[in-house]
Order: sequence, then C-alpha cells, then structure tokens
Amino acid sequence: MRTVGSARPCMPQGPTERRVMAQPSTRVYDVIRSRIMSGAYAPGRHLVESEISQELNVSRSPVRMALKRLTQESLVTTESNRGSFVAQWTRNDINEVFDLRQMLEARAAFLAAQSATPEEIARLQALVEEMAGFAERRAEGYRDDLHHNNQAFHLLIVSAARSPRLFQFVQTLTDTSLTLGTYFYYSNEDIARSVQFHQDLANAIATRNSSAAESLMSAHLCLAHMAFEASRFNAESETA
Repeated sequence: MRTVGSARPCMPQGPTERRVMAQPSTRVYDVIRSRIMSGAYAPGRHLVESEISQELNVSRSPVRMALKRLTQESLVTTESNRGSFVAQWTRNDINEVFDLRQMLEARAAFLAAQSATPEEIARLQALVEEMAGFAERRAEGYRDDLHHNNQAFHLLIVSAARSPRLFQFVQTLTDTSLTLGTYFYYSNEDIARSVQFHQDLANAIATRNSSAAESLMSAHLCLAHMAFEASRFNAESETA
C-alpha cells in the first residue's frame, strides 16, 4: 500500500505535499487541496474516498472530513448518491470573484499605505525577494511556492489596512475561490510581471503613496484576471 509520499507519476509531489508528511492530522486535506489548486485534480474529477484513502494510507474518515471541508470552501461539490467532485467554475464565477477582489484589495492597498508598520513593510519586501527567488530558480514545486508566497503577500496588505471587516471579506474570497490556483496557469511572462507588480506595490506602501498603491493593486488584479481566465479556459479546451 502506498504512503503519502508515493503518489502516482502524474501527481508530482510539490512542497505542500512534502510538508504535510510531518503533519498527519492535516495531510489529507492539504494534499487534496494542493492537487486541486495545481490542476492535478481537474475540474469535474470524481474524488473517490476509497481510492484516496488507499493512496494516502489512511482510513476513509479523514478523507471524508477533508472532502467536507473542501466542499464548505467551494472547491469540491458533493452530490447525493454520486459522491464528491472537483468544483467546476464558470467564467461568470471567476469574473465575479476577481471583480470583487479588485475593488476590495485596491481599497486595502490604499489604506495599507497609510497604516502599515515598519515591520509589515519589511515583511512585504522580504516576500517580494522570496518570490523573485522562486521565479528565478524554478525549482521543483516552485509554482506551489509562488502560490503560498502570493497569498501571504496579499493578505499581509489587507491586514495592514487595519480594517477587520475588509480582511474578512477578502480572506473569504481568496480562501474559497479557485483563483488560489492562479500561478499554476501562469506563463513565465505572467510570473515575471506579477513579481514586478509586487515590488512596485511594496515600494508604494513603503513610501506612503496611497493613490499609487491603490492603482497598482487594481491593475495587478485586472491583469491577473485576464491571464488566469485565458490560460485556464485554453488549457481546458485543449484537454477536452
């Protein structure tokens, strides 16, 4: 029987899957979620409890709990008498999420430029440097690393805005949307552009330029939306 570290050849082990080997209580959720984000589990895929439990060498109970949690996050859909499936997002779903993020996070960037602490600014710059390193080295699983780095960067900006309600709204959107998998669809040019936007955003916040921070975040998410939508639907049409 296989263990967590022995996934099928078509399921390369990324950093998330390597990290969860040391965290048995969360490994099933993390592995399934990582595979959905990376596209290893494609939209519409049937997630069979018995197959996953056998592959990860666990009972069906933690698999069932993980699928329930992912269903609550809208990454999985569960149908009576049919089972669980990777959620299929429409263009309208994706457009709505990105439009909302663009409005909310642009406002967050504006506020963060006014209220971010020196420690938060230093952390933003450190995340930019880390992201640039991931993009340059392109080590195994680097897109998973970019995904986690990007999430930390955006949530740090929203946290620095000092608006608990705004933070809650944005976190709900980012945690429950398939846009978390953006970097798995990006071209190298898209990644390079994203790194530059992150650097410019960090600089705007560091210099307390609220208007620039707001405009940069809006443009960043608008272009991310375009790249994600084009790459995602082109990829799906090629595999149809």
